[in-house]
Amino acid sequence: MLALFVAAAAFARLGRRRATPDALGRSLRLLALGVTLGIAVAVLPDTVSDSGVAASYLLGVPTIAALLPLAADLVGRAVGVTTTLAAIVVLAWGLLLGLGDGVYFVIPALVLGAAAVVSVTPRRGTSVPERQDRAADA
Repeated sequence: MLALFVAAAAFARLGRRRATPDALGRSLRLLALGVTLGIAVAVLPDTVSDSGVAASYLLGVPTIAALLPLAADLVGRAVGVTTTLAAIVVLAWGLLLGLGDGVYFVIPALVLGAAAVVSVTPRRGTSVPERQDRAADA
């Protein structure tokens, strides 16, 4: 619940500053990583008691998947693709483990999906004509 308030405050602050899509996407990726880590820490005791050593990959896969888009953002290459793939992996992992504690990983998957949508940039070759050009054509 606290994370939702923090996220709402961050988006309100970014909205007032007219943030670029890059800043908003980075904020969403950071939020997704934080939520993923919070969920992994919260379900760790139950997962270890239930699955033992398998908890390392049960909780490690979504954590690593949420970390990869931030690494791609730091490098500056294939951010949109990496974020989209991470959203798909975390969503699939959450649905695969949906009968247990894995269903909670759907939340960061949705946040990563939003970050992927925000990260989409228009192609350089396409341009939208100006209003004056449209008025002159008519």
